[in-house]
Amino acid sequence: MKKLLVLLSSVLMTGCFICHKGAPKEETIEAVEEVVEIVYPAPQVKVISRYSIPEAANFAFDSKEIRSDMNKMVELERDIVAHPEATIVVEGYTDNIGTEEYNQELSYQRAMEVAKVLAQKDYPNEIRVSAKGSSNPIASNATEKGRAQNRRVDVVLISE
Repeated sequence: MKKLLVLLSSVLMTGCFICHKGAPKEETIEAVEEVVEIVYPAPQVKVISRYSIPEAANFAFDSKEIRSDMNKMVELERDIVAHPEATIVVEGYTDNIGTEEYNQELSYQRAMEVAKVLAQKDYPNEIRVSAKGSSNPIASNATEKGRAQNRRVDVVLISE
């Protein structure tokens, strides 16, 4: 009987091998902690400046073509020159007409068009593109005028 109790207690101490309770839980927790250590802490990002430029880089409905008045971005260009170490993040937006999937793609195309214009200027800055779809409207999507303002690209200068 004593041998049976010793055997039974050793099985209980090491975990149940049939139902896998015990040791596997510890391995899972350790694996999760390792992932958390890799992901965090998130890099600190400082926003130097943000330019929401619907009047300079806005788009016709369902279009990625930049309007001819893109040259109104003089203040943005001065800021880029003043911060050659900054990363340029180009965020594309749409109005809320259409599916979110379609708007995500269209906002990406719009951001890429503006990024191409900025890249042609040979700034030393890294340029990143971000598709925001119809999120973060700056005007009401209930009117045509508001939707036109939401079809835009924002340019953000950041340092990491």
